Amino acid sequence: MRIADTAINVVRAAVSSVTDPEYADLTIQQLGILEDVVADSISIRVDLVPTILGCPALDVIEKDVVAAARASGYDVTVRFCMSPIWTPDRISEDARQILAEEYVVTIRPREGPTKCPLCGNTALQPRSDVGGTACRSVEWCPDCRNPVEVVRSRQMGER
Repeated sequence: MRIADTAINVVRAAVSSVTDPEYADLTIQQLGILEDVVADSISIRVDLVPTILGCPALDVIEKDVVAAARASGYDVTVRFCMSPIWTPDRISEDARQILAEEYVVTIRPREGPTKCPLCGNTALQPRSDVGGTACRSVEWCPDCRNPVEVVRSRQMGER
């Protein structure tokens, strides 16, 4: 294994554990934000895919990634990638479960109805095209009478 490979593995392990500022139970790896860690002969770069351009959490995530890498013994630069485009498909299954159970957040599927994470109702009613952040909308569940945040993506034909 080359030194660069070792450095990449150490940095990847360190930055994979960086948590999202909005969801302290979830890492940027679980949310599909961490794209890659690459090295050349003089530097290491961490590539991140923002959930949405202009996300207010990007500065915090960048600082946390740099701090995690530094704590592992390496300095890195962070690059926010415009390709690939982030979609909810990048969210891991365990993260989806945590979002549903802890935050009442569901993922809009590519096909079929969106389900309430609390009761499973598929007749959610739109309330706001923009939720707490621009990558989420708000819907209402008439059965359990709860607001539900729905993670969405620019690629999924959103309203």
